[in-house]
Amino acid sequence: MKAEIIAIGSELLLGQIIDTNSSYIAKRLAENGIELVQTTTVGDDLQRMKEVIKEAINRSQIVITTGGIGPTEDDLTREAIAEVFQRPLTFQPHLMEQIEELFKKRGFRMAENNRKQAYIPEGAIPIENPKGTAPGFIVETSNGAILSIPGVPLEMEYLMDNTVIPYLRKRFDIKHQVIQYKVLRACGLGESAIGLQIKDLMKEGQNPSVGTLASIGDIRIRITAKADNPEEASNLIQKMEKEIRNRLGILIYGVDNETLHGNVAQELERLNLTLSVVETFTGGIISQKLASTVSNSFVQGVVLPSETSQRQFLNLSFKEFNSLGKDSKWFTDSLAQKTRNEFKTDLGLAMFGKIMEKQGKGEYRIETYYSLSASTGIENQEYSIGGEIWMVRERAAIIALDFLRKHLLKKTQSP
Repeated sequence: MKAEIIAIGSELLLGQIIDTNSSYIAKRLAENGIELVQTTTVGDDLQRMKEVIKEAINRSQIVITTGGIGPTEDDLTREAIAEVFQRPLTFQPHLMEQIEELFKKRGFRMAENNRKQAYIPEGAIPIENPKGTAPGFIVETSNGAILSIPGVPLEMEYLMDNTVIPYLRKRFDIKHQVIQYKVLRACGLGESAIGLQIKDLMKEGQNPSVGTLASIGDIRIRITAKADNPEEASNLIQKMEKEIRNRLGILIYGVDNETLHGNVAQELERLNLTLSVVETFTGGIISQKLASTVSNSFVQGVVLPSETSQRQFLNLSFKEFNSLGKDSKWFTDSLAQKTRNEFKTDLGLAMFGKIMEKQGKGEYRIETYYSLSASTGIENQEYSIGGEIWMVRERAAIIALDFLRKHLLKKTQSP
C-alpha cells in the first residue's frame, strides 16, 4: 500500500515556514505499516495544486494533504480537490455550527469568510476539528482516498492520531504490518568513509534497509524494518544494529535523538567528573552545547578570541606569550592545564585554531589543536580543516567533544 503527502502553502516554498507536518505524518504512517513513496510541496496556485493532486492519486492509494483549508482567498485545497473529482463544494450546516461554537468559546467574533470552511466536496466524509476552525474531509475513490487536514501543526497532529489513522486502519484493513526504524549516530569519519564500511548492508530491497544521512560532523545511520508485528521488526533492527556496531565500534556515540554533548555530559556525571573548557577559535560553541545539557559536571566555559585575552588568561608577559605561541600544541596544552587549575575541575579541555591560508571565496584552511588536561597528564590531537569559518568552527567543536568522549570511554574500559 502506497501513500503520498502533499504539503500546501506558498510560505513553505518561500522558506518562511519549515515543513514539520510531513515528517510527523510520515512517522505515523510508518508506525502503521503504510509505505510513504513521495512527498510534494506546492504553493497556493489552483492549477498547480490540481496537477499535483491528479498525479498523486494516479500513483498512490492514500494521499494526505496538509494546509490550504483556512478561510482566506489563497486557501484553495477544497476548490482544487473539488475540481479534480468534479464534485461541487457543498455547505455543511453541522460544520458551520462547530466553527461558530469554537469562536464563541474563545471569545472571538467570527468573520464572514470563515463560512468558507464549512464547505467540502459533495459526497466527502467530513473530518470534524475540535482543535480549530478548519474541518478536514475525505474523498474516497474506488481503490483509495485523499484526506485533507489543516496545516496548523497542533490541529494536524490531533486529527492524524484521532481520525486519519483510525480511518486508514479500518478502510484498508491494516492490522499487523508495521514499519519501525532506529537511528545510530556516529562521528569521527565522513559519510563516504562510513558508507564504505557498511556498503554491503545498504543494498536496495533489503529488510531491514540501511541508509545514511550526513550533517556537519555527524553521521546518522538509519535502520528501517518491515514486519507483521513490532516484536519481529525490533528483532530485525537489533540484528542489523549489532552488525553495524561490530564494524564501526566507538565511532557510534548514540542512537535516535541523542546528542554528542548530551552523552558526554551523562558520562561525566556517571564518572563523577567535573569539566572546564577554554575556547579560542570556536567562540563558545563547545561551551554552549555543554551548557544546554544543564549538567553540573560542566563547571566553566571561557572564550578567548584575541591574543590579549589569551595572554591575560595565562598571566604571561608579552615575551613569554610570544615564545609560547610559537608551538601551537604546547600553547593549547597550557590553556587546558590553566583552565583545569584555575577552576579546580577534574578535566580541562582546550581548543585552539589558527588560519593558515585562504582557499577560495570565504573559505580557509585552519589548523586546529585540542588538549585535555587530567590528573594523569595531558592528551592532545590536531586536525587541518578546510571550509567556511562557521562550518570549521562547528566541526572543530564536534571534534573537541568527540576527543573528550573517547577519553571518557578509556576511563570506563580501564580496570
